[in-house]
Amino acid sequence: MTNDDGASQCGAASTDGTDGPGASAATRTSAGVPGDDVDIPARLVELAGDDALEAVWRNEMGGLTVRIRGRGAHRYIKWQPPTGLGAERDRDVDLVAEAERLRWAGDFIRVPRVVDVGVERDASWLMTEAIDARSAFDPRWRDSPELVVRAMARGLRRMHDALPVDACPYRGTWLGSKATLAPEPERLVVCHGDPCVPNTLLDDSGEFAGHVDLARLGAADRWADLSIATYSISWNVNFGRDYDELFFRTYGIEPDRERIRAYRRLWDAA
Repeated sequence: MTNDDGASQCGAASTDGTDGPGASAATRTSAGVPGDDVDIPARLVELAGDDALEAVWRNEMGGLTVRIRGRGAHRYIKWQPPTGLGAERDRDVDLVAEAERLRWAGDFIRVPRVVDVGVERDASWLMTEAIDARSAFDPRWRDSPELVVRAMARGLRRMHDALPVDACPYRGTWLGSKATLAPEPERLVVCHGDPCVPNTLLDDSGEFAGHVDLARLGAADRWADLSIATYSISWNVNFGRDYDELFFRTYGIEPDRERIRAYRRLWDAA
């Protein structure tokens, strides 16, 4: 099995009609698995060569992720046109910036290996090698929420411990212009920046296997990650109930309710 790289669910609409936090009215229903009639850009067909292409995700910013099935390792290409929603939103899906972060983080933790990245007149693209794992959003795990929660907590703890914050050349970006409204950092770590359920990969045994979608990776308060990871778990599109206690116990920290509330409010506002 290989992962659906880049399939972020943050801010997308749920399958039962209950919207996840953070989605604007214009983008709520646009994220999800594309239909069979999706129009794959000609440049992606060219990049795939003779290998088969399969569209696996369309994000809420108009981007498309396709899987390349070849004789060797599977690959993914993320394709992102300008969002039309301003500079902050464009930074959230900057694939050149994501490629830089993947290359840097890959020296310390397991992330998809960058094959190539490019900027076209009308879009940018990022090709990566697939990790042999499944997204935590995969239907296989729907009846095993505790397993997913523990894997997410262990994965974030591993990231926060392994990535050297003093050597990190990037700052966390998701707060954007609202950064001045955030609490004083409790502990600076290198944060994922979009630690939602689909961006965690699990191996066949349900153990943490890696992270994807790192365009927002950078130094920030660890509660910026912890608050949003647990928020994502609770959305109806994911598991629809509060697993905070299990998550924080597995991560190894007491929940800071004030910081959790503050970062979730800022996430919704962003």
